[in-house]
Amino acid sequence: MLFIRRLDRYLMREFLKILLLGLLSLTAIFVLVHLMDHIDIYLDQDASWPSIGKYYLLQTPYNLILTLPMAMLIATILSIGDFGRHGELTAMKANGISLYRIVLPLIVFALFLSLAVLALGETLVPRLNERVNAVYEEEILGEEPRREDYRGNFVYQNEDGYTYIVRSLFVEEGLVAEHDTGAGSESSIRGAAPTDSVPQATGVLLVEASAEQVEVQRRLQDGTFLRINAPQMVWEALAGRWVLRSGELRLFPGGEGERMYTFTLLRSPDLSDPPAELLAEDKEPEEMGYQDLEQYIAKRERLGADTLEERVDLQMKLAYPFANFIIVLFGVALVGSAAHASRQSGTVGFGVALFLTLVFWGFLRVGQGIGYGGGLPPAWAAWIANAVFGVVGLVLLARART
Repeated sequence: MLFIRRLDRYLMREFLKILLLGLLSLTAIFVLVHLMDHIDIYLDQDASWPSIGKYYLLQTPYNLILTLPMAMLIATILSIGDFGRHGELTAMKANGISLYRIVLPLIVFALFLSLAVLALGETLVPRLNERVNAVYEEEILGEEPRREDYRGNFVYQNEDGYTYIVRSLFVEEGLVAEHDTGAGSESSIRGAAPTDSVPQATGVLLVEASAEQVEVQRRLQDGTFLRINAPQMVWEALAGRWVLRSGELRLFPGGEGERMYTFTLLRSPDLSDPPAELLAEDKEPEEMGYQDLEQYIAKRERLGADTLEERVDLQMKLAYPFANFIIVLFGVALVGSAAHASRQSGTVGFGVALFLTLVFWGFLRVGQGIGYGGGLPPAWAAWIANAVFGVVGLVLLARART
């Protein structure tokens, strides 16, 4: 048992040395390629080098995750290959240790690393990517920073099918006095139509948000199309609902003429979407975790938008972390035979590893591209590289001399 533990430490030490070197090298190459590709933009925008450095520094965790499967494959092939060339695999097997037991630490490490990458992809990395994009837009491109209290010209649809079309939304806090001097109405959208001649009323509303030039739409269950237009909409915080002011409500029943009502105030428990949900702007897939992206897809589908690319990206958030496990399994199977490994020089082993990383990356991107175009279901598009390398790895591992 003591020999086994020493063997495990020795194997992992050699593997981790190559993994660290490969990871740093691939990440550096990735950054240099990106820098050369964007140098014209940096020069045209007169971006400062501290801002550029900050951009790439914040992007480092994401880049490390991108290059990790390739570095894992290189480290597996080179470390196990070295054991084969030096006769160490043969010596281990001669002592009654099977190939499966020899590489068990690598397999376990790859599995736990895949789970760690999955966790980082749900927590730290999306937040950093959001910051990276903000640095690129604001400090490099010189765009105005996103305001946390304003959103303009957007469409939002809630789970009940109500669609808000808003020109501008302002979020604020405070007490606002409300004075109504004309006839008004108050109703629930699901209830009766607004009535005329509501007595004059004055009140105080705790306002957290207000919106200008608002249109609310919904197709009711009986087929009637509802449309509300109002120049202003304010958030009634204590009641948890929106109040529309001085607008028009139109109903378009199927096969009947239009019916229109005017109102001074319109309150409805159906319009209770918090201001924070309307204020939140759409993010890029890399700025969201799995659950956030799933909710984003559901929101876009409610609006009738095509979400094929986003559904592929959603599956990629699961498939890519586990590529680290699959790629180690494949690498172990490829060079697991001592007879096979002993015929390879270090240069040949590195060449094979580099070639296979390009093949794996090619499978990954081609599958993703086909999925974007609808040629494959999202799950197949995201997992095709893992599936191909996993199946080949299992076949080779079954045929390897143990």
